[in-house]
Amino acid sequence: MGHRDYQSAGFAAPGDQHNVMAFIGNGFDLQVMRDYQSSVDTRYASFYHFLKLRSFNLGNPILQEMERLREAKKEDWSDVECVVGDLLATRRVRPTELAGALREMQGEFSEFLDLAVPGSLLARLGADSMDRKLAIKSLAEFLGDLAPEDYRQMEFPAAVNNYAVFNFLFVNFNYTPLLDDFIYLDQKQFDPLPLKTVDRNFSFKGNPKDVTGASVRPGDSFSSYLMTEVVHPHGHQSIPRSLLFGIDAPEKRSGNQDESLRLAKPFWAQNVPRYEHLFNDTELFVIFGCSLGVSDRWWWRHIADALGKERSRPGKGGTYRAELLLYWYNGGSHALTREEVRERFFKASGIDARDRRDEYVHVVLHDDGTERAWLNTSTHP
Repeated sequence: MGHRDYQSAGFAAPGDQHNVMAFIGNGFDLQVMRDYQSSVDTRYASFYHFLKLRSFNLGNPILQEMERLREAKKEDWSDVECVVGDLLATRRVRPTELAGALREMQGEFSEFLDLAVPGSLLARLGADSMDRKLAIKSLAEFLGDLAPEDYRQMEFPAAVNNYAVFNFLFVNFNYTPLLDDFIYLDQKQFDPLPLKTVDRNFSFKGNPKDVTGASVRPGDSFSSYLMTEVVHPHGHQSIPRSLLFGIDAPEKRSGNQDESLRLAKPFWAQNVPRYEHLFNDTELFVIFGCSLGVSDRWWWRHIADALGKERSRPGKGGTYRAELLLYWYNGGSHALTREEVRERFFKASGIDARDRRDEYVHVVLHDDGTERAWLNTSTHP
C-alpha cells in the first residue's frame, strides 16, 4: 500500500492515477519573504540575531556553532544540523546535553517564527494565490518550467491522458504555514464540480510551452481530477513542541535506546511507518527550495533508490519509471550547472556512484527573474 487510491474514491470515471510527491524547503519561505519585502526572514543567521537580542544562553553549544558558521559564510539550516551530528560524533558535547540544547532552542524558534510570519503576510500571500489562481497554475503548468530539451526527455508527460487523477502530496520541511496558505485550493480558484455533466475538476497542461518534437502536442490539455495534501514531518509553527531539529537517521545504531537515534529527525517524525511506503508508487518527485544537505539524507536516499525503477501502474495496468524534477535557485552566490546540481543531489543521497540514474533527474535552474509556474510567488503578474 502506498498513496491513497483515489480511483475508488467516488469519482465517476477516473483513469490512471499519477502520484506526485513534492518536497519543499526553506527556499520557498525565503522566496515569499523576498517577494513581499519582509523585514525578517527565516535564515538561521536571522534566528541567531534574534537569540542574541533575547540574551539567550551563551553557553548553548548550538548557538556557539551558529556563530562559527555565520563567520564562515555558511547560509543553510542543513549546515546547522550537520554540526549537531559533528558534536555528537566527536563527543565534544554529551548526547543528553545536546538534546537539552536543542529543546532550549525549540520554544525560542517558535516565537521567532511568529515574528517572521505574521498573519498579515499570510493574508497577502493567500489573497494573491486566490485572485491570480497561483496554486492552480503551479499544479497545471509546471511542465512549462523545463527547458525544451529536458521536456522532450521526460517520460511523465507522455503518460498523461484525459480522466487522469493527479494526486499531489507536499512534504513541507518548513515549520511555517506559508506553503499551506499558498497551495490551498480555495473556492475562488478551484471548484470541485465546475462542469454541468461530468465531475472532472482540473485541466492539466501537458505541453504548456508548446515544445515541438515532443510526445505531447503543443497546447494539449487533459480533462482530469485533482487532489492535494500537505504534511509537516518536522513539525508546525502552531505547535511549538513539535518543531524538530537534529540529525539524519544514523546508519548504524546499538539498539532502540541508541543516543544518536534520539537526536534523529526521522526517528521522532516516524518516517518509516508514516512515509516510507509512499516512495513505491510515486511517479514524479519534485524538490524545490532545498539545499540538499545530508541532514535530510533519509528522504534523498529514498528518492534516489526509486528513480528509474519500472513500476506497475494500478488500475488499468501499464508501467512507469519514477523521475525527479529538481529546482535549483541560482540567484545567490552559489550558481551551479545542471550537472553540478545532479551531482549534489546524488552526493546528498549517499548512494553508490554506480547506482546513479542521471537520466531520470531533470533540473530547472531559476533566479528572481525566471519565468516559472511552480510555486511562483512574485508579486508582479
